[in-house]
This record gives sequence, structure tokens and C-alpha cells, in this order.
Amino acid sequence: MRSSGQWRLRPAGLVIPLLVSAIAAAGSASAGADAELETVTVYARRIVPVTRVAATVTVIPREAIEAGMVGDAKELVRYEPGLTVRSDPFRFGLDSFAVRGVGGNRVAVEIDGIPAAGGFAVGSFSDSGRSFVDLAFVERVEVLRGPASSLYGSDAIGGVVAMTTLSPERLLQDGPGVRTEAGYASEDDGWHTALVTATTLGPVQALLGYVRREGGELATAADVTPNPRDYVSDSGLLRLAFAAAPGGPLTFTAEGGRIGQDTAIDAFLGQPGRFANTTTLLGEDVAERFRVSLDQPLAGGGPFDSADWRLYWQGTATRQDTYELRKAVPSRAPPLRIEREFRLEDRTIGFEFTALKEFTASSVNHDLAYGLEATRASIEERRDGLQTDLDTGATTPKILGETFPLRDFPLTTVTEAGVFLQDEIRSPTGGWSAIPAVRVDYHRLESSQDSLYLADQPGAPVVGLDEFSFAPKLGLIRAFGEGLTGYFQYAHGFRSPPPEDVNIGLELPLLNVRAIPNPDLRPEQSDGYEVGLRWRGASSHLTASAYYNDYSDFIESKVNLGPDPESGVILFQSRNVAEARIYGAELSGEVAAPVDAAAWLQGWSARLTAAWSRGEDLVRDVPLNSVDPASAVMALAYEPPSRRWEGRIVMTAVEGKREVNDGPVELYRTDGYLVVDMIAHLDLGRGLRLGAGVFNVTDEEYIEWADVRGRPAGDPLIPYYTRPGRSISLTVSWAL
Repeated sequence: MRSSGQWRLRPAGLVIPLLVSAIAAAGSASAGADAELETVTVYARRIVPVTRVAATVTVIPREAIEAGMVGDAKELVRYEPGLTVRSDPFRFGLDSFAVRGVGGNRVAVEIDGIPAAGGFAVGSFSDSGRSFVDLAFVERVEVLRGPASSLYGSDAIGGVVAMTTLSPERLLQDGPGVRTEAGYASEDDGWHTALVTATTLGPVQALLGYVRREGGELATAADVTPNPRDYVSDSGLLRLAFAAAPGGPLTFTAEGGRIGQDTAIDAFLGQPGRFANTTTLLGEDVAERFRVSLDQPLAGGGPFDSADWRLYWQGTATRQDTYELRKAVPSRAPPLRIEREFRLEDRTIGFEFTALKEFTASSVNHDLAYGLEATRASIEERRDGLQTDLDTGATTPKILGETFPLRDFPLTTVTEAGVFLQDEIRSPTGGWSAIPAVRVDYHRLESSQDSLYLADQPGAPVVGLDEFSFAPKLGLIRAFGEGLTGYFQYAHGFRSPPPEDVNIGLELPLLNVRAIPNPDLRPEQSDGYEVGLRWRGASSHLTASAYYNDYSDFIESKVNLGPDPESGVILFQSRNVAEARIYGAELSGEVAAPVDAAAWLQGWSARLTAAWSRGEDLVRDVPLNSVDPASAVMALAYEPPSRRWEGRIVMTAVEGKREVNDGPVELYRTDGYLVVDMIAHLDLGRGLRLGAGVFNVTDEEYIEWADVRGRPAGDPLIPYYTRPGRSISLTVSWAL
């Protein structure tokens, strides 16, 4: 494998001083300037200047999504150190976001303020993943790094990813609103088309959007053939804003999508173990999602100056079918055809209310935010299978000792309710701010045994949960003047036990193993501390932060309890056993030529972001494998005064992963690497715009740690995780 060896971020060591010097020079000419500050909505559920946020927030606006030619979640964060999306190259594709080494369902994802459904996986043939809105519909993405349960409740123990979709008002700002785009990406021979249009129909503003994407297998720079794959996705968005509704503007939103994928998992064929005799392995997967919501801002009066409410119904459905052929093993097994099915459905209805109140007491200004949330989710999972003897034609629903159909956990209903309160207390001089917050959540898990569950788990106990969680937070902000502010934050996070860990009912008689429920699971807990400095001038900004997070009672799924004294069956159970700490530092800075700069500097800008972190498993006193290696992204961009075109070069440097907990076998370690991308856009006028990108210009052969962590060092499947080599992307867009 070609690699950059032990990349130690040496370019960052050169760029950081240059960037800081440039920022300082720009700042000396613009100190005290009244620069317009970026705003965020993920913090305190309202729009506030970034200088009033006692935490690290990453904002990715629509302009950055288009400029980066972003098509999926992994591409969305490829230039954001400390944020990753894991990818499976064999069948299931992209996983959820990871923030500072914590990922999966421990990161809350919201779409227009509505929590997205979590993912579920069991074995090699079932993985629902997490489904999000198509990024062609997204106006902005905001990531709150670190524990955020005081405002967002359970599942925000690692952070929050908040996506906001396009509104008809935004598209109609400059007249009739139409956006259309077509594009091609060579890395998976993928095509996409998108159309979003908005219009005014009397008192109603309407938006309608459609996106279609299709393509094949993702290329790899390694000397292996990727698993053949074909995928097609269709997504739609409808939004109606009724300006004359009683009480305030009322918005109706209907959004959803479907992705279908066919995969030949050829890489597994003949691999030692369960696939040694497999000659054909095919997967047919379909994932669907829908969301319907009503939301309305309310005029001020009485206990609030402004408020809004939201009512929604949403659901996801996953269907994964697997077709397998096995050759005969003489005197042991005949040739077999094995068909497996996996189904998962999640339906949620929810309500949210948030209010804001400003007042002054004893010359101290208060910005009070409070609200409540309530959701009720119904989850149903099912697996089925049929095995056929190709010599005799005899069939059986029994595979590896499991008799299908079955459920891995019973029919489940989860009811959650939370109330939160936050006060931003600002001194009369504006120098100090204190931001205390608290949230109380109620979590109830109810399970019911139907005939299908009882047939597979006769006599198995069914566990319910009924508990409260408490999440305080305190932030402090100090303004030092001339654009410099400092902040400190303590935040407590929690995550309620998921249904599949509470009531897991997996049993494999052929392997003499059984997973049993655990009625004593406690919520996962975290305590996060962060300190940072921000400086902002007229055309430059710099942010530096350090954080320390303690995690306790983490749930480890299916812990080996040893043999049952009575039956001898090896028992597994999810337990609160993991304790960990993750600490690190992050840096982000950008400098652009000021308006009065020399002519040769006009249009130039530079950006640097970097992240370093370490994690420790405190139970075993070993490194935490979920933490990514240090990385830095350096970008240099130019846009001439005419603004007819723009271009940028982006370098991503990642350190090799060396601090690894090997466990019983030595694990694979990734090498460091440097990837260079070049992107350009050309404005042809009348709303027509062309984009072209060359990614991995130097054809670097590299593997991302997030994708491969946990794989043995000698695993023959490692090369399949290699990212694509040199590739191109092209887009043409037109907007009115």
C-alpha cells in the first residue's frame, strides 16, 4: 500500500504560524470593527451570535455544501476534523456521525428540530443504519460538539447534528425561486438530479423539491475489485407556509425518501469461517423514511416574548434480504440455498414547545429559554429465513439452530418526555455572561410478547423501564474587548438504555450461546468540560478550545457472562461496564484579504482546522479505539473581484493510528496520509453555474481509522476499506 508513512501534521506546523500572523495583521487593521458574526440555532434552540455560545459549534451553510460538491454525510464532514462518518465497503454503506470519538446513537441528529430515528444491527445480515434527509434539501448543518443533554435530552451524550431544510421564504427572497442541479461523480459512477422550486399562491408560500441519485460500487485505490453494487434513491420535500393562519404563520412539511440497493458481496466468498463454502452472496436492501409536521411561531405575550410549537409524525422502514448459495461438503453437508430476511419499523409521534423571555432584574439582563418535548415511538423488528437442500429440495426454517421467523426483542413502545430551562445572564457592561441550564427527562420502555416472540423465547422475561434523568449545565463567557472572548462550560449528558440492549433475546443453540435481558440497565452518563478562546475581526477569525469528557455506565452489548450453571449454555447480557475519558484540543481559523488590502491580495482567503484527541478505557486501562487520530485541514481559496469564478485547494493531513487496544488479537493500524483536493466553480451568468472537482489529486492510497477500527491486523478484507484514488466530480446548476 502506498502511504505517507507516519504523517505528523508537519504542514500544520508551518501553516499555523503563517495563519496566526496573517490574522494578527488583519486584526491590527480592523480591531474593534463591527463585523457581522455567524449565527447558530443549535444552541439554546434559538439564533444567537457565536460569541454568546459557551461551546464549540461547527456551522456548515448551504454555500459550503455546494462549494464542496457534497453528496452524502461522509462528504459533509470530510473537511471537519473531529467529525467522522464510518463506512462499510461491503454492503451497508454509511453509518451515523461520530463527534469527538463518540458516535452511533449516542449522537442526537435532528432534522428541522425533529429527532431522527436510531439505528439497529444484529449479526452479519441486519443493519438498519440511520436515515437522514437528502443534502440537496439542506439549508445548513450545525454540529454542537460534546454532551448536550441539558437541551436535547437522551442520545445527545456525544453531541448534536442539526439539519435545517430549505424554506420557501429563502428561495423567494429574490423573486421566483427555482434551483436545479445535475451532477456526476466518478468514484462510484454516480449521477444525481435535483429540482427545488418555490412560489406564492395567494396567502400561501409553497416549496416542492425532488432529488434522484443512482450509481454503483465505490471505487478503491487498492488492488482489489469492489463488491458490485447498484443503488437508486428518490427523495421529496413539500412545504406550505400559511402566513394568515390564526396565531401566527403555520408551516406544513412533508418529507421522505427511498433508497434501494443491490449488492454482490463477493469479497466474503471463500473467506475462512462461516463463508468458507459460500459461492454466491447477494443482498437486496431497501430503506424508506417519511416525516409529516406542523410548526408555528407564536406572538409574544404574558410568559414569553416569542414561542413556537411543533407536532410531527415520522417513520422509518428497513428491509434487507440476503440470498446465499453454499457448495456441498462431502459427507458433511449438501449444497444449500439460504434465504434470509430482516425487517425493522420505527414509528414516532411527537410534540415540542419552546419559549423565550427577556427581562432585566437588578440591572442584570436575562434571556430565558424554556420548553418541553414529548415523543412516543413504536418499534417492531423481525427476522425470517429458509434453507433449501439443493439435492433433495427439502426446506427448513432452521438455520444455525435458529428457527425462523423470530424477533430479537419484543414489540416495544418508548415514551419520553422532557422539560428544560436555560437562562443567559448578562452583566450590564456586557463583559460577563453566565448560562445555567437544566433538563429533566422521563423515560418509559414498555414491551409486549406476541406469539412470534414467545415461539422463539418461551418463558423468557420481558423487561420494562420507568426512570427519570437529570442533566445540568453551566456556561461562562468573558468578553475581553477588541473581538476577543473566552468561555468555559460544564455539561452533563445521559443516554437512556436502548430497547435492543434491555430485551435482547438472541439464541443460537448450534453455537451453545444465549443473550438474556437486563432489567437493571442504568442510563449512560457523561460529564464534559470545555474551555476556549475566540477572536474575530472584520475579515478573520480564530478559535482554540480544549475539552475533557468523562463517561460512565456505558452500555456494553452482549457481555460474556460465562456458562449457565444449570444448562451449560454460554450466557451474554448487555451491562453497564464501560467507563472512559476522552480529551483533546481543536483549532479553527480563517483569514481573508480585507477590503483595503493590496490589489494582488484581493480575493484570497485561507482556512485551517485541526483536531487532536486521546481516549482511555478506564476499566481495562487501555486506549479507546473509537477515538480518531489527529488531523488537520488546510484550504487556500481565490475568488476574483468579478466573482465570476472561484477555486480552492484543500489538503487533509491525518496522523497514523498507533495508540490501539489490541485485546486478544493484534488489530490493524492505519498509516498517516495527506490528501489533496482541487475544486473550482464558474459563474456563466443568468443563474447558470458549473462546478468541477478533482479529489485525491495525488492518487494517495489510504484507509480511514473510523472505517477499519477493530479489524485484525492480518484480515484479508482490509484492502477493501481503502478509499477511492483520484476521482472527478462535475455539477451544473441553474437558479433564479
